[in-house]
Amino acid sequence: MRKERTTLPVSAIAENRGQLPWMRRNPRQWTKDDVRRTAASIREDPDFLEERPLCVVPHGDGYIVFAGNLRLNGAREAGLDTVPAVVHYPATDADRETVLRRAMKDNGSFGSWDFDTLANEWDDLPLQEWGVPAWNTGKADALSTKGREGDADYQAFVDKFDADAPLTTDDCYTPADVYECIRQWFADHIYPVSADEPIVRPFYPGGDYKKFDYPENCIVLDNPPFSIYSEIVRWYTERGIRFFLFGPQLTLLVQGADVCYLPLNVTITYENGAKVNTGFVTNFLKSYRIYLHPGLKQRIAEIQKTEPTMPVFVYPDTVVTSALLGKIGSNCHLAIEKSETCYIKSLDAFNEMGKDLFGGGLLLSRAAAEQARAAAEQARAAAEQARAVRIELSPKEQAIVDRLSTEDYDDNGNEGHTAT
Repeated sequence: MRKERTTLPVSAIAENRGQLPWMRRNPRQWTKDDVRRTAASIREDPDFLEERPLCVVPHGDGYIVFAGNLRLNGAREAGLDTVPAVVHYPATDADRETVLRRAMKDNGSFGSWDFDTLANEWDDLPLQEWGVPAWNTGKADALSTKGREGDADYQAFVDKFDADAPLTTDDCYTPADVYECIRQWFADHIYPVSADEPIVRPFYPGGDYKKFDYPENCIVLDNPPFSIYSEIVRWYTERGIRFFLFGPQLTLLVQGADVCYLPLNVTITYENGAKVNTGFVTNFLKSYRIYLHPGLKQRIAEIQKTEPTMPVFVYPDTVVTSALLGKIGSNCHLAIEKSETCYIKSLDAFNEMGKDLFGGGLLLSRAAAEQARAAAEQARAAAEQARAVRIELSPKEQAIVDRLSTEDYDDNGNEGHTAT
């Protein structure tokens, strides 16, 4: 892969927010205090960045940093106009994998892992081989359940999450409109709650869910501390308390729990600003182990549609760019005659938006477009096949599948139990 060491204007470098389709967004989180400490380190030792320059890739008229997002913010805080950088020019899938691997290895001691981003955008890569720790949600940390409505300590809880505080999945107060949306969806699709079945939220400031006074016929509908999520699910299940709980999408499954999982991968922006990919778990759907329904995810997305998203342009089949052709050419053969192409600098639709077709493109005849479309599908399939690592079941695991297909068999491999 071609690389170039240079000095770049800070204003020309953007943080990695997933702007490129192959580069997943930066899976690290940090606070303003982390940025201030990095800036102080840069001021104290101005040559620091010469030893650890930012690693970037070109994007449009500027660059995206893939290793050094926190250093970039520290440089801005320190008032630097320029920073040392190494510009990488990935041209192949192997080059792009190198960029992703270095992004993982560069992450240092400041900040924290955004496990939801890792689970949903980096899960197909060997993260642990690259030094990323596994997330153990079985750890029994002290309850951190501040912030349920109606409590006098709520403001103190909110103050805890000022701009300098880290974002955690334990201290997540659900916005009222999102909670009401989930409550209504539960009543519409899971269980029609009657007037004599109170919905309760036992995770509140200073509370202990084990000592909570659960009314008769109550339903727990709440988001518990995710660090002890598995413990809570087992405790409710053992006591026959009915529940519909929020859970961490990454580690939603609880071994040995006779429950139904709704791994809906709903991105919820909680009151403290934390964005958590969330699933749900319940003991209401007794006949099912897995239940998927798109409605809830769509409703929450509509409620929280407040942030602008990067546009993704989809071109007609009769338009190709050098970037698209490069993806095709690495995996299959395509030959199009001159007479079937016409160079274009941009498209009228882009001109109306004040944008350009980056690098120009070619208009194709319909026949040539069909050739290119077929080649693109072939290339996509070849690329997926090349990246795929096929996992096979062991004889023991295959035997379990065989039994599941022919007789009753429980989660722990015991025969003679009703499968759910």
